[in-house]
Amino acid sequence: MTFVPGPIIIPRKPKEKPENKKKVEKKTIPRKREKKLVYVLIKLKPEQMISEKAKELEELFKGKTFNRVVNPDEYTLLMNAQNLFSRSSRLYVVELTDEMNRWFYLVPSEERIKFKNKDKYMVFLIKKDSALEEIFKKIAEGKLAKRSTFELVVTAIEVALGILTFVAGYLALENVIDLSQLSNIVTFVLFFIFALQSIKKGYKRRGWED
Repeated sequence: MTFVPGPIIIPRKPKEKPENKKKVEKKTIPRKREKKLVYVLIKLKPEQMISEKAKELEELFKGKTFNRVVNPDEYTLLMNAQNLFSRSSRLYVVELTDEMNRWFYLVPSEERIKFKNKDKYMVFLIKKDSALEEIFKKIAEGKLAKRSTFELVVTAIEVALGILTFVAGYLALENVIDLSQLSNIVTFVLFFIFALQSIKKGYKRRGWED
């Protein structure tokens, strides 16, 4: 009997399971933090020496980067501020004065710094970098506390528009005007406020810090 060999079966290698692809993490673009400038004014008493008070401040700033400039002009302050804003979104500008000399400390710090016995404390939320020029010009001239005529006029108009909206709502409730008229008034007010905001200076000022 002749032996007939059967077909030779070559075992196939099992298909390798594709390795689990690592989940590609979506790169999230970090949200750009709003620049914040905090101005602090400290006036010395007649018996105090500015150098002694400066040592106290420098002890408060221990462990932080800071620049000290003496009797600077607005451009020196501006240049220092622009450089230091690259380190932090919040910059403290501390003015130490004995009425004869003005020492400034510029301190970038994400952490809030608390000051004792301060004479002025102002916080500026910077919307446009160009606004820094105006702020430091006012600081150098010692006119930071005063609001410009433009700011006062814009604020007055916004208040008047708010009152107009309130009166229109009241008249609509009393059926003096219909809803379509109320809608037109509200639309006009919102448009006007938006237009005012667009021409406003590039910063907001307030007297407290988050």
